Amino acid sequence: MEKFVPRFQGAPWPDGARALHVYAVPDPGTDLELARLVGECRAAMRPHPITALDDGTLHCTLDMIADTTSDRITDRERADLVTALREHLAGTRPFEVMAGSPIAGRGGAFLDLSPDHALVELRERVRDAIRRTRGPGALRHDGGRPHISLGYAWADSSSDALQSVLRRISPSHAPVRVREVQLLDVLFRQHPRPGGESAWQLSWSPVATVPLTGG
Repeated sequence: MEKFVPRFQGAPWPDGARALHVYAVPDPGTDLELARLVGECRAAMRPHPITALDDGTLHCTLDMIADTTSDRITDRERADLVTALREHLAGTRPFEVMAGSPIAGRGGAFLDLSPDHALVELRERVRDAIRRTRGPGALRHDGGRPHISLGYAWADSSSDALQSVLRRISPSHAPVRVREVQLLDVLFRQHPRPGGESAWQLSWSPVATVPLTGG
């Protein structure tokens, strides 16, 4: 496992920069099986150099608006993006996916999401809205397999050691209900950690929520 470094426009993230993201944000307050699974994963990660995401920052990334940082996107442009998201997501129904098993990856730990066809379709609709309002140059990340991030590594360590502990968690899966998407102004900053290391930590400010209400 390597130290996690977020990226923007193909380069390491400028410390303190903000960018608009569209996330599916789980709610452990109502998805109690997910809350249990996440809690056990946090306990497993505690001895490792990982900054765990709290309940307020758990997320599944759908896409990032990557043509410019968010401070250069006007209120009018944000409103246009929200309108496009609402139009492109109209007719999309809420759905459920399964989170798990937990995985120790290259830059931290996460929960795989499956079956992912509904999430992939949702992501494509989000991308269509971004293309319409900001052009194809705003999409610069493929996103990979849908997943919920659990925490980011702040130093190199053995992913095998963490994976062996994560694998002992049972049950290793939990349902996640996707009821809405959120447009968020996301900030990454570095914070000091022991031994002279620094950790990237994520926070965000809400811009808009788009419920999935399709019948």
